[in-house]
Amino acid sequence: MASPTSRAISRLGIGSYRLALGVPEHEKILYKALERQSDPQLNINLIDTSSNYSNGRSEQLIGKVLSHPHPNTLTREEIVIATKFGYIQNENMRLLSEGVYSGVPANEIVKYSRECYHCIHPEFMRDQLTRSLERLNTKFADILFIHNPEYFLMSTVRDVKDIEVNVKKHQNILLERLATLFEALEREIEKGRIRAYGISSNSFSLKPSNAHFLPYEGLVKMAAAAFKKVRGQKQQEHDRYKENLQLLEKERAVSAATEETNTIKPPSPSSKATSTSTSTSHHMKHPTAPQPTKRTTHGLGFLQMPGNLLEMEGVLRTAKWAKGQGLRVFINRPLNAMSAEYGAVRLASYPEPQSPTYEQAHRHLLDTLSTLSHHRAYLAPNMQRLTEDIEELDSTLKANNLSAIHLEGASIRNQLHQELSKRIKHKPGVSTSATVPQPEGEVSERLSQPIVKETHPSPPSTSTTPSPSSSHMASDHELEGVIKLMDKYIHAFQQQVRFQETGRVSAMLAERGIDLEGESIEQFAIEYLLEHEQVDAVLLGMKREPYVDFARKTLQRLAQGSSSS
Repeated sequence: MASPTSRAISRLGIGSYRLALGVPEHEKILYKALERQSDPQLNINLIDTSSNYSNGRSEQLIGKVLSHPHPNTLTREEIVIATKFGYIQNENMRLLSEGVYSGVPANEIVKYSRECYHCIHPEFMRDQLTRSLERLNTKFADILFIHNPEYFLMSTVRDVKDIEVNVKKHQNILLERLATLFEALEREIEKGRIRAYGISSNSFSLKPSNAHFLPYEGLVKMAAAAFKKVRGQKQQEHDRYKENLQLLEKERAVSAATEETNTIKPPSPSSKATSTSTSTSHHMKHPTAPQPTKRTTHGLGFLQMPGNLLEMEGVLRTAKWAKGQGLRVFINRPLNAMSAEYGAVRLASYPEPQSPTYEQAHRHLLDTLSTLSHHRAYLAPNMQRLTEDIEELDSTLKANNLSAIHLEGASIRNQLHQELSKRIKHKPGVSTSATVPQPEGEVSERLSQPIVKETHPSPPSTSTTPSPSSSHMASDHELEGVIKLMDKYIHAFQQQVRFQETGRVSAMLAERGIDLEGESIEQFAIEYLLEHEQVDAVLLGMKREPYVDFARKTLQRLAQGSSSS
């Protein structure tokens, strides 16, 4: 087996954080990304995943695609699969509650929050690796990353500014745990279940002074010590086997001589039995001899960390150190910055919305809500709250406070539809055929709570609000029209947010002296990272087909650039 550290790895890798088995589009995307190209420089052969991505369904999707390749799909031996372990969430949390990890000391399980535990104990690693290989439907993982081990520091040092906390003490505890884990990982290489290992840590992109920073200067020495120990143990096992084999051969020689001497006497029943036993033992098969390791160095080969135009600390410091140590570096989150100064930033260019523009869609929706409220009095409170919510979003947008807006738009769509459909569903006598199914997607914290509470049938009150009669009820056609207008508004809103974000990001970069040179933000951002010699590969999330096309175009530009230079 060739080590991944010596194999050709594509400069762009498939980030599978949002890919999952059971989504046809994701399966189609993965097949497309793994298509063999006529020019090998355009192949994408690196897949990055984790045991906790989509609760294991990311690994399952990869396993399905690799088990059922198309004629033009890269082969398993050509593909480098990097997976990770460490998180205890969802399915792992259930397994923990059922006692599956009872072999892991309780103090080795980091309880960061109710929904998120973490563990890097060797017993947990072996369990997670077994499960990952089953989901990936492969006998080995090319790279096994320890996933964000700094959770131990994040749990024990909650306030990074608390000078009373002995940060160094906690960092040393974490390093001791990693040293023990490295030995177990070296044994996994000997077993053939992994070819190399590494650490994927968000902390590598922090300043060394940060209390949650994982000190990396001693990692290579730790790996070398772990390899030396495992190699010594393997050699001892081999030598012990040879010694036992030599003793067994001597015993057999003595037994054979005794048997030859006894042939001049009539054999007694007891000697017959001894002879049979000796003969049987003479023909017994030897157990497989333990072999000393053929490797000459440790298996720590990779580091992974976030890096982008607004987060270059890891690229300029940690990655450069890693390169000097002979390690290879993967960069994640190339287009999603988490900046202390600017907040969450999407590093991409988006066009201005066209037909309808945001202003057109916004005005049309508000006019329709006002008209419906006027003609259907019982819906007036609901229409008013919808209007207020839309105006609030508009104010946030006009103030350019984009960090407060969920860029995916799913939360906004969910909230507006929920606001409309809940009132319809609970209003006695009104048809529910126009009830809107809840859209998929995350719901942001700001919009996770309904604007108004659900209404339930209650005894008659003295309220002057008129009860709706059949002649004043909104028809299915009217409600469907509102729903369509809301969807158009949400689409235009999302496009407007992204367009304004493009301007905001361009201004940020200009302030930092970064000239995009006429390129789109995403094109410049990816190529800028790849220009750094310490960066071996950039992991690009490929949730939709255009991302695959973009990756292929970027690889083509790189190939053209290298051939012309």
